[in-house]
Amino acid sequence: MKNLAAMLAMAAGLALTLANSGAIAATECNGAPLSGTVTGRVVINAGDFCVLVGATIKGGVVVNQGGTLLACNSTISGAIVANDASNILIGPEEVPNCSGNVLSGGLHINNTGPGLLAPAPSISIENNVIQGGVHLTGNAGPIVVSANIIDGGLFCKNNTFDLGDEGTPNVTITGEITCKFGS
Repeated sequence: MKNLAAMLAMAAGLALTLANSGAIAATECNGAPLSGTVTGRVVINAGDFCVLVGATIKGGVVVNQGGTLLACNSTISGAIVANDASNILIGPEEVPNCSGNVLSGGLHINNTGPGLLAPAPSISIENNVIQGGVHLTGNAGPIVVSANIIDGGLFCKNNTFDLGDEGTPNVTITGEITCKFGS
């Protein structure tokens, strides 16, 4: 009986260890501003408008088709990946009290736009410190990339518009640049 109890206790401990070592469920952001610390990935789904304000995200952000992301004053560990999103606004200076973010993991924004928030750009990446490359591919709306520190390169392919910087060039871009800035 003692051995059976010990084996059950060991089995329960092993089950808890295995359960806790697995992937952490994603947090869906769909309306209310998200702040504080989030362990794991944040996901924005179709039709959802996510506002990150003063958040610390430990797992990256995924913006699915039709989702919109506005990130202000946040720290994001892991990449921001957007595919077929409506708008991606990361630190836009036009939004009151929205200063830049610290991003580690880079940005991969594909097939986004033309956007629902006209006349705002479909993609706005302003006033951020980005530790990783910025990849912009196949996007349909206007794109602003200004006043950033980017450590990892700036890559563009098949976007409808050249990038704009609203008169404020990026502070530094370390790495290759394949994007063209318009006038």
